[in-house]
Amino acid sequence: MKLTYWDVRGIAEPIRYMLRYSDIDWEEERLSDDMDGYKKWLTLKTRPGMVCANLPFIEDGERKISQMAAITRYVARKSGLMPRDPDELILCEMVEQELLDLRNRLSNTCYDPYMVVFPTDKKSDKGVHDFVYFKDKFVARLSERLAIIDPLFANGSLTGGFDKLTYADFMAFEFLDQFRTFAPECFEGFDNINKFSAEFA
Repeated sequence: MKLTYWDVRGIAEPIRYMLRYSDIDWEEERLSDDMDGYKKWLTLKTRPGMVCANLPFIEDGERKISQMAAITRYVARKSGLMPRDPDELILCEMVEQELLDLRNRLSNTCYDPYMVVFPTDKKSDKGVHDFVYFKDKFVARLSERLAIIDPLFANGSLTGGFDKLTYADFMAFEFLDQFRTFAPECFEGFDNINKFSAEFA
């Protein structure tokens, strides 16, 4: 299996964790965050079989799979990290989407959508990114949602102890770490999440 993504943690890091944890034989190609990397991606995305082409993507034999959530679930099924109990699966899927929602909000806060990154981007004549405004909104949302998520880790991992990890635990560890780096004050008092992060590491 081969994973391709930019040379950053980004949204691919939970996938990397899962692959390292599993016994899957895998390799990785990290694209540089410059014109060379951009040109390489333009070449890769037009290859046959690249449906919904995006980064990250994986190649597993003849399969080419893009979109972070689809890749995560695929790797989880191959490595035994997908819950089999229907109720546990529902819980993991809900937490997965909650984490992705928060991750998207963090991206919207940190990355100026009006910034010209690639030559094909068109500069906005009117758009101005208000970082402080978005940061305040993200911090408020994060504090609210952590209060909901924290009790779910009362027993260690989402579905029990650390001998029963699921793909959602890997997502939680990475994205909670990203959130904590950005707004550490939000994590004060959430003992279950903090203990989970410390023990998972």
